Amino acid sequence: MTSMFALWGGALLFFGGQVTEVAITSVAEQTSVLIAVGGPVEHRAFTLEGPHRLVVDLTGATNALPRNEFGSVNRGGIRGIRASQYTAQMVRVVFELTAPMGYAIVAGPEGLRITLENPEVAGFEPWSSGAREMTAFDPTELAPVAVPVLLQAQSQTERISMRWTQEPLQNVLLHFATFSGKSVIPGSNVTGFVTAEIRDQPWDVALETILSANGLVAQEDANGMIRVDNIDDLNNREAIEPILTRAHRINYATATELSQAIQPLLTARGNITVGLGTNTLIVSDINRVQLAVVELLKQIDVETAQVSIRAKIIFVNRTDLAELGVTYELKDSRGNQLNALSAGASDLNGDGVLSLPDEAVQQGTAVVSLGGNSIAALGNAAARVGSPTLQMLTSMVIGRHQLISFIDALQQVNLSDIEAEPQITTIDNVAADLLVGELTPIRTIDAGAGGAAGGTFPTAQVTQQETGIKLQATPHVTATGMILLELLAERSAAELAESDAGFIFRTQRATTRVLVKDGETVVIAGLTQSERTEARQGIPLLMNLPVIGRLFRVTRQQEVQRDLIILVTPHIVRSSN
Repeated sequence: MTSMFALWGGALLFFGGQVTEVAITSVAEQTSVLIAVGGPVEHRAFTLEGPHRLVVDLTGATNALPRNEFGSVNRGGIRGIRASQYTAQMVRVVFELTAPMGYAIVAGPEGLRITLENPEVAGFEPWSSGAREMTAFDPTELAPVAVPVLLQAQSQTERISMRWTQEPLQNVLLHFATFSGKSVIPGSNVTGFVTAEIRDQPWDVALETILSANGLVAQEDANGMIRVDNIDDLNNREAIEPILTRAHRINYATATELSQAIQPLLTARGNITVGLGTNTLIVSDINRVQLAVVELLKQIDVETAQVSIRAKIIFVNRTDLAELGVTYELKDSRGNQLNALSAGASDLNGDGVLSLPDEAVQQGTAVVSLGGNSIAALGNAAARVGSPTLQMLTSMVIGRHQLISFIDALQQVNLSDIEAEPQITTIDNVAADLLVGELTPIRTIDAGAGGAAGGTFPTAQVTQQETGIKLQATPHVTATGMILLELLAERSAAELAESDAGFIFRTQRATTRVLVKDGETVVIAGLTQSERTEARQGIPLLMNLPVIGRLFRVTRQQEVQRDLIILVTPHIVRSSN
């Protein structure tokens, strides 16, 4: 098949310069296109992709088609046709194709004949741009080009022009032998007649096309002798051909992998085994298969590129905590004392005098007097700031009562910055897996397990959870030198739960498929998570008073921010050769 931007046609001269018609018809399972041109013109042709198009430029021509666009052709592999006066001296005709197709262009007195490989195989109704009536359109005007277009573009042999009418096939083969200087040996059942016209085509392409049209095949041996047989005789001969056993050494892959690709080439009598110790494929089959295996291995057992993948996982955890609270305790030196916030004293001997330390009462020990008038109180005792970084104590004595106030404050910032840079190198199209971590045991208890004598005893089981840094990557190097990456990057860690539930597993994971240039760094994941909580506890009614309400409550503010960034940089490792 012709490649993109290839097969530029040579200069051809005609009579006249107007493009008057484009016609399409089916001839011999091919798509034949006629661009009717009059006058002296030159042409060139090339193909494009995305979508697939065949472009034909005719220099020295003018556009005389009834319109410039035919969008509903839909036959013979051609979706639509566009024509325009591209420049003052050139007409451009663009054929939109359903798939890449080989083509050949032949000049004629009526214009250009383009032969395409018809992907639909079956015939189709003729089509014309409308310059002529379809009833006047004669498909014989576009005689089939009996040349495989793909081989025409590749063959460099001497070209031949011949015409045969009901010529015995044996004589046709003799003509090719005389023209090429090679020995052509027909089989015993090679018979028939040939009616064909060959116009300036490579002789080997012309011979193969004629044989294919008559159900024949040709094989050339190492000495250059060409043997022609029909397909049935060839199959019968292969059925009795001796079996050869050859070992094919595999260099860049594993023999087990390539054995699956070789299996379809084998005949019914063929067999293939894998030599693991020497990484070889041992093939037992006829000589034709052995040669096919060698050619296939040349294409698939090749050195492939290696890709080094470096990832960077950055996890930042920031916690801001601020707490402020005021707590109160009212003591009666001769009566009730709650002593929840501080130690106290009590007149234990009843002499009316507090003697310290003999009459001291430890913090947390309440003193309750059931006689006389006495009052004790607590404010915000249960909501006191834990582990404060600032404490202030005030006390005020009013008669036999003492008011103690505690002011607690806490400002705390926790910053955790975790960076992991896993790196892994693998062969193109081969998955790689990297894990740096640990197994965390998890103990679970089944309280309902059966025991002896009808009783039940709890049983424990231990399972393991994988945590750490994980990188899984499968690279695919494209034809343009870019890298298609299938990635999974993960960081996980186990933390003790606040309750008796066991562990909490915190995981950051990204799974994606990206197309990256060689050596380019791409951000495959980014996440910022913020949490803000505020809690207030205090004395009812008083804590809600404007301005002074702060003196009767404990305030706790916490803000947690988590940032996650995952960067990946692939690099193609070039061979030293």
